[in-house]
Formats: sequence, structure tokens, C-alpha cells
Amino acid sequence: MFRHSVAVLAAGIAVAGCSNSSTATHPSTPTPVPTSALDGLFPSVGDVSAVMGTTMTPHESFSITRDHSELLPNLNCLGIWQVGEASIYDPSRYTAIRGQVLRQPDADDWNSLVVQAVVSYPAADAAKKFFNESADRWSHCSNHLVNMTQSGRSQITLTFGALTKTDTALTIPMSSSGRGASCQRALAVDNNVIVDVSACGQTISNQASSIVSKIETRIPA
Repeated sequence: MFRHSVAVLAAGIAVAGCSNSSTATHPSTPTPVPTSALDGLFPSVGDVSAVMGTTMTPHESFSITRDHSELLPNLNCLGIWQVGEASIYDPSRYTAIRGQVLRQPDADDWNSLVVQAVVSYPAADAAKKFFNESADRWSHCSNHLVNMTQSGRSQITLTFGALTKTDTALTIPMSSSGRGASCQRALAVDNNVIVDVSACGQTISNQASSIVSKIETRIPA
């Protein structure tokens, strides 16, 4: 009788175990953010101005990647120096890109500059792949100096600080000897969207990260 009771108890445990396993759920794949939503992801000029501590002026918008590779062929650092670079994004087969440039004053000798871009991919895994590739590139430019030359003459020295990385965001400080301004670069992945921001000025700490956060709050859930 005792052995029979044990056998029944063991069978009950096995059945319970099977029941728990069969009802386990798995997180669903997020619905990709459509290209049509990209234009609405940027924070208002007032919000950007508040982050930068000055009145920013929209300078230009772009919907194609840009190319500064002739000035800086080092791809590990190029994607940090410039937002939305062709050599960085084009091979990743993105779906669409939207970008904005804001300056104060709106002149080539600006005191503050923000360049922000949002880039969509067909699915979240494609955006995550680009993020991981960017993390690897940025890590090779962390704590690095780059002397940019043109026509054999030294132009400016770019100084890249230490990379900070989480599962969804990259940040790195940067400065340029030519202008004397400091910058923060931030790149994040959210669903199928990459958020790419540079914030530059005389006193820069986490402004690029703050703008990234404002953009992410506007990405449809």
C-alpha cells in the first residue's frame, strides 16, 4: 500500500510538471515601427533647447545618409564623429533615415550643435545587429586620438573618451581641437529603430543621452 501511494504521488508531480510546461508563454515579437512614423519621433525645438540650455535653431533636415569618409577613413571612429554616415549605415540595409541639425547661432561658427537621426530597419533583430556592430566599432575607438589630415596638412585632432555600453545604448565623449567644443555621442536601439544623436557645446555632459531618451518616449510601443 505504501509503495502504491508513493507511485501515485510521483505520477501527480509528473503531470503537474507537464501542465506548467505546456502553459509557459514566450514574449511576442514587437510590431516594427513604420517608416511613416519616423518624422514624428524628434522632440520639439523647445525640448532640445531646454536640454542644451540655449535657444537652438533648426538648420537643415536630411533623409539620406551623409559622407565624410574622405576626411576620416577610420570607420571605427567615423560613426562616432558623424551621425548618419553612409559608410556606416548603407551596408546594414536600413529601411529609411530621418535627420535634423540644430545650431546656436545658426552659423558655421556655432556655439552649440545637435545632430539627431532615427533609422529604421525591417525588423528588431536587424536593428539589434547594427547596434552590436556599432558597439564593436565604438569600442575600438574608445580612449583614442585621431589626427585628421587633408592635402597632407594636419587639420584637427579628435579625442574620443571612454565608451559606456548597456544592452541598448552606447555613449562616448568626444572633443575637437579645431573648434574647442566638447561633444557627447549617443546611439540606442529600440525595437527596429536606431536613435543616433550628437550634442556639442562649451559645457557638455549627458545632453545627447537626454535627447535620445526624449526620442525613445515618442517611439510607438
